[in-house]
Amino acid sequence: PLLSPSLSSGATSNVVWEDSLMVGLEGALLGCAYNALSCQSCGLIVGFILYSAPSDLAYLRGFFCFFKDSIFCYLLGKQMITEASKVNFPPVTLKE
Repeated sequence: PLLSPSLSSGATSNVVWEDSLMVGLEGALLGCAYNALSCQSCGLIVGFILYSAPSDLAYLRGFFCFFKDSIFCYLLGKQMITEASKVNFPPVTLKE
């Protein structure tokens, strides 16, 4: 999936919030205004923070949303690092 269903209100110091606002012209972010999140080490875009979005994505505004194929997860119970695309994230429900 494009969006990781696990959301965070913050990120590590290795993730940088780009100052310039971007606009989605195609795909899942069509019509959305967002700030890109990039890796401070390699410079790759690893996710985004929505600034404005259509009603179906409005609940994601203000959250750090990561592309699963661009990040790694640390599994506490197993004490190991793995690609996020190999981790099964349970569905998250956000309440207003």
